[in-house]
Amino acid sequence: MLCAKQTRAIAATRASRPAVAARRAVKVCAKYGENSRYFDLNDLENSTGAWDMYGQDSDKRYPGMQAEFFERAGDVLKRREALRGFVALGGLAAVVGYGLKGSGDARLPIVRGPQTSGESGKGGSVRGRL
Repeated sequence: MLCAKQTRAIAATRASRPAVAARRAVKVCAKYGENSRYFDLNDLENSTGAWDMYGQDSDKRYPGMQAEFFERAGDVLKRREALRGFVALGGLAAVVGYGLKGSGDARLPIVRGPQTSGESGKGGSVRGRL
């Protein structure tokens, strides 16, 4: 049981806290610029960012030999069958890699095997009764 002093202390802390139901509703709104505009068609660079900052496709930025290399390397993956084969080989490599290394690192019970000698059944070993 609480003494009178503890009861008064609990009542004082409850009185100092605001009631949950006394909260007022607040409208949340984010503003961009003035007049609550979120997207300005007249000022696209400030609305969406400067997309042309890094958009240089000239040969100065990418030398001709480098462009030719990536076009040839990516040409193999343009065909649907080649892309499917690449994804299948990648998936197969992931499964084999997990089987060789990952399952041992995860210390799964099926990989580790039984950790105890097991318990004998009633009246001797379980195998003797089978």
